[in-house]
Amino acid sequence: MFSKIHWGIICLLYPCLCQSQAFNKRFDAFGWGFEQTALGIEGGAGGFTICTTSSDCDSISPTECFFHGSVLLTRIDAYGNVLWEKRSWRPNHTAVAGWANCCDTIPGGGFIVGGASEAPDGSDEIYLMRFDANGDTLWTRVFGDPTLNRFWIGYQVRRTSEGGFLVVGSTDQYGSPDGFALKTDSEGNEEWRRTYGWSTTLLDGLGSVDLAANGELFMGGTHWVDDVDKQLWVQRTTELGTLIWRVSWGGPWSDGSAVIHTLLDGHILVASGLAADDAGNDYTPYLAKLDSTDGEIIWEREYGSANYRSVLFAGKECSGGDIIACGVTNANGDQQGLLLRTTAEGDSLWMRSYYYQDEQMNDGEGRFYDVLPTPDGGFIAAGAAYGSASGNNPPGLSQDTWVVKVDGDGCIVPGCDGVGITEQATNLLGALTILPNPAHGNTTVRLQLPNSVANGVLDLSIVAMDGKLVHQQRITGNGEHTLALEQLMAGVYHIHIAAAKKWLTGGKLLIE
Repeated sequence: MFSKIHWGIICLLYPCLCQSQAFNKRFDAFGWGFEQTALGIEGGAGGFTICTTSSDCDSISPTECFFHGSVLLTRIDAYGNVLWEKRSWRPNHTAVAGWANCCDTIPGGGFIVGGASEAPDGSDEIYLMRFDANGDTLWTRVFGDPTLNRFWIGYQVRRTSEGGFLVVGSTDQYGSPDGFALKTDSEGNEEWRRTYGWSTTLLDGLGSVDLAANGELFMGGTHWVDDVDKQLWVQRTTELGTLIWRVSWGGPWSDGSAVIHTLLDGHILVASGLAADDAGNDYTPYLAKLDSTDGEIIWEREYGSANYRSVLFAGKECSGGDIIACGVTNANGDQQGLLLRTTAEGDSLWMRSYYYQDEQMNDGEGRFYDVLPTPDGGFIAAGAAYGSASGNNPPGLSQDTWVVKVDGDGCIVPGCDGVGITEQATNLLGALTILPNPAHGNTTVRLQLPNSVANGVLDLSIVAMDGKLVHQQRITGNGEHTLALEQLMAGVYHIHIAAAKKWLTGGKLLIE
């Protein structure tokens, strides 16, 4: 039989099996019950910091409340437990964190967020926010020209090579909307500002920025070629914002925005979506790699079939060269969070969707706006969890910050890759009880699934540590189900419960 010493040895050799491999968290900051959307997530120091745009309400009199947007930072540990929550907002204005992958980490601790603020009269300005490592606001800076009733909206910020900050976004300062880049020093004092556009009459905008070699800059966004068609747009500039080259491609319909990430080899990863119809409704998730010297496409890939608004919002490089990307898919009929892992050449390793399910709703919608590789070889994604696609919402449900941690195969519980899973519920881990555990001979699994799925036929699978499927049987309904384990060798296994290709719950089993 396995002793506690043997189990301790297994934990030392396979720490990912003995610690929390994954989690799903839905955060309603301060218990407000207001609408919240995570737009960025940053790692470091054994935990993660989530950057969120949150609705907020502050009393301005005993009977009045000023309802506005604020920027919220939430610090969680490696297991998803909240360590602190801090908020920042500009008095008498709404503040927003920007767009996907909006923030950046400051070496030595702290964060920078580049978004926008809106006054009650509707005027919009760039809002740059500097936070320390504990989420406290060090300073804020405002840039724009509200006297001319023109908008300046920041979408993303990056720390530059010499310690300053660069914000990109969209402005109509000179007529039709253009992209802009604004550079500050380390204290947020403006050094230069430039606008970029392809036309004096059509819409253009920049939504992402990253560092190139020698302090130069890559920027990505959207370029409209006529009133109904838009293309992906990427450009390279000097460290002072002077254009070196720019390219646009795609179409003939309204493609997504080019979200960029600089790869270790110096070239450019682009994450987005390609339109499949002239209405701009159906998209295919899309990745491309561009040559940093001239913007030429090295490779490009589309993933899955075209579906309503199925796009990628962020892409990152893993330590081994693989790529992880996140976004949203409607391939299964409802809006679900999407994760995609590929090789360095863009060949798909897996693509999985994630949805929220409980006793009241089995079709909780959501999406991911940012993703990070984690030190244990897995990934963590942040975005927004919405309500039920069919409107079957439990009382008091609000749109919340949504964070999902998975292993390197995209599994909530290790081994889902071995049983053909494509969709995963993220909050039903408590629906499975395994007794006894550790087990020998026989064991029993007890299910307490929502009635909407428990009454159908379920597949119970057991996967070994090497990813091999070693047992599978059909079960029906909640209650207890006996497993005969005599044919299995002693070791660590994972149990998975699925309905067709939908993963519902799972857990770890030790056989002595």
